[in-house]
Amino acid sequence: MAIMFKEASTDDLSFNINEKKITFIVGESGSGKSSLLSLINEDISYSGEIVKSIGFLKQNPENYFFCNTIYDEILYELKKKKIKCDYDKKIVSALKMVGLDRSFLNRSPFEISKGEQKKVAIACVLVCNPKLYILDEPFMNLDYASKKKIVKLFRMMKLKYGKTFVIASSDTNVALELADEVIGFKNGKIVFQGNKFDLFTNHELLSKANILEPKIVKFTNLVKNTKGINLGYRDDINDLMKDIYRFVK
Repeated sequence: MAIMFKEASTDDLSFNINEKKITFIVGESGSGKSSLLSLINEDISYSGEIVKSIGFLKQNPENYFFCNTIYDEILYELKKKKIKCDYDKKIVSALKMVGLDRSFLNRSPFEISKGEQKKVAIACVLVCNPKLYILDEPFMNLDYASKKKIVKLFRMMKLKYGKTFVIASSDTNVALELADEVIGFKNGKIVFQGNKFDLFTNHELLSKANILEPKIVKFTNLVKNTKGINLGYRDDINDLMKDIYRFVK
């Protein structure tokens, strides 16, 4: 089963996204990633039917906050989708998932940091428990620890609950770590779709598309070129460190 997307006006935007997987759309700023996500959100078909259970995160979600408290901001999402539940329990749980505690419930979403605003926005998407998550730059403005927490959360949601993610991001380090598949995007066109290592280890293609080489890949290539040691490519820094230890042991 796959999510099938085709933009009627062009063959350049026709592709499938595997269900219960995490697909990253990577490209430089201004390449058209946000526009593509908007098209997917509007037109996508899911196993032959229009998706009703979609969680959509805009690139700058804080621009769309309008409630006086974070509690009311998340509550609005639940009521908009007519979800019946224990609102208090559901909202506190969603905040906890992104690393925020109960003390944020009555705070204004306009008087917290950019990183905290991003977490609240993600909580607004998570609280409705959709099947498909379409997320535009969810890691922007997050510090390292917060990124790692959200990466772990998304991976768990995929593995344990079978959620599907389509994520647009310029952060190739996170993309390498989390993605099952990547789509390289430049000037509104797909320049690559497939295995993440096939893209992120292709220096020529990355250069043409102005996509940054992930730090792990860059380091691995440096070791190979300067020391003649072929570590192989990894998507997790801990696995890479184990490989290095085996070579120097």
